[in-house]
Amino acid sequence: MQTLSERADYLQNYAPEMGSQPATATCLKFAIDLQSVGLLESEFVQEVLTIRSSNIIPVPNKPSCILGILSRRRLVYWGIDLAMLLGMQPLSQNIALHEVILISMQNLALALVVPKIMGIVHIPLGHIANDITLMPTPLKPYLKGYAKEQDHIAYLLKAESILHSNILHS
Repeated sequence: MQTLSERADYLQNYAPEMGSQPATATCLKFAIDLQSVGLLESEFVQEVLTIRSSNIIPVPNKPSCILGILSRRRLVYWGIDLAMLLGMQPLSQNIALHEVILISMQNLALALVVPKIMGIVHIPLGHIANDITLMPTPLKPYLKGYAKEQDHIAYLLKAESILHSNILHS
């Protein structure tokens, strides 16, 4: 599997041979919180599902961004409030159903709980900006870049950084 930057390098070198189609990144688009939109490269997304909040079993003595554990197809995942992990407005506690993004890389996997899944998007690589110096500080370790959309910014998140977050492994 190639990461977005490896794919960009490949396409830069071989695009003339492949025709004039612009190179794109295929990403899952979702709401991080009520004001922010996130993107994850599709290669890290294992599955998207909706579950009842009662299916997330709380675990004591864990960071507050860890909502608990949930199981799916004989596997157990840590359920993470992605917005809280990123230093944004946490999920409302009064939600009956949760939207969940199962992400994985090598032998690590997490269940990211978000307010809304918006679908799959194809973003031209030229529309992804990598300069994150002006982005919110808590978000920077998890940010690969961003794409400007009509009236907002969509944050391209690094799945690797989320999976290896010090907050989750402390």
